[in-house]
Amino acid sequence: MVKILIVGHITIDQIASYNRVLTSVGGPPSYVGLMATRLGAQVDAATKVGLDFPEQYLLFLSRYINLLSASLSYTKPTTRFLLQQQGDDRTIKLIARCEDIEENQIISRNYDICVLNPVAGEVSAKVAAASKNSAKCLFMDPQGFLRRFDSEGFCTLSSMDKDLLKDVDVLKVDYEEMRCITGLQDPQQALSELHKLGPKLVILTAHRGYVTISTSKSIYKIPIPEYEGEKEVTGAGDILVGAFAATYAQNMDVLWAGCVGVSAASLSVRGVGISKIPSREDVLQFAEGIFRGVEIY
Repeated sequence: MVKILIVGHITIDQIASYNRVLTSVGGPPSYVGLMATRLGAQVDAATKVGLDFPEQYLLFLSRYINLLSASLSYTKPTTRFLLQQQGDDRTIKLIARCEDIEENQIISRNYDICVLNPVAGEVSAKVAAASKNSAKCLFMDPQGFLRRFDSEGFCTLSSMDKDLLKDVDVLKVDYEEMRCITGLQDPQQALSELHKLGPKLVILTAHRGYVTISTSKSIYKIPIPEYEGEKEVTGAGDILVGAFAATYAQNMDVLWAGCVGVSAASLSVRGVGISKIPSREDVLQFAEGIFRGVEIY
C-alpha cells in the first residue's frame, strides 16, 4: 500500500458561495488525505488543531487519516478561514491561526510521497527539511509559503524563500503563484525558471482550459472538462494533489496521475465542503475520457 505524509494545518472553513454559507472541516490533510485514501493510499498527517476543534470532525478524520503525535495545541485555536466566492473571484480571510507544526512530529522516513502543503506559514525551513527526509518523493504546494495576511486577515500573495524549492520533486502552482515565485509573466519562461529552481515536475493549474504538466522531456496539456453549473472551488486543488499523489506513487506514470488528478478536481467543484470528494469509481471512469483529450509536446 502507498504511504503518504501530509504536512499542513487542518482548518475550519466558513464557505460563502452562491448565496449559501457552510462551515466545514478543511485544509490539506482533509482534502488531500481523504482523496488519497479513496484511491487506496495510507495517509498520515503532521498538523495542528486547537482545543476548539469539534469532536465530530476529529472522529470523522481519524477514521481515514492517522494524525501524528503532538497534533493538539493547548495554546492556540484551530486555523480558521472565511472563504468568499462569486464566480471566479475568491476572497480568503484568516480568522484564526494555530501554532506552527513541529519538526519532531515527523519521525518516520518510509513514506512514498510527502505532500508539503502549508496554508498560513505554519511550516519552517527545518520542518520542510524533515518533510524531504521523510519520503522518496517531495510534493509541494507553496500556497502557505506565498500568502501574506494584513491586519484584518485578508490574503495576498508575495514571494517565498526559493531555497525551499531545491529539493522538491513535484511542484503544483497556479498562474499567479508561478508569477510570484519567478517574477515572470510569460508562462513558458516561468515554467523553465521553476525547473531551474529544483522541481523536476511542475503542475500548472487553471480554472478552465488545461492543466499543464511540465517535465524535463515533455509538456502535457490535460483538458479540464466543461461544467456549466455552479462551481465551488474550495479544496479542488488539494483534491487534485491527493488524487495525483496516490496514483503517481503506485505506478510513477505522470500522465495518468495527472488525468486522475484533473478528474477528481473537476468532479469536486460540483459539491460543497468536505462532502465534495468524489468516489474512486467516478474519478477513474472520468479520467479515461480526459486521457483521450491530452495533448503532448
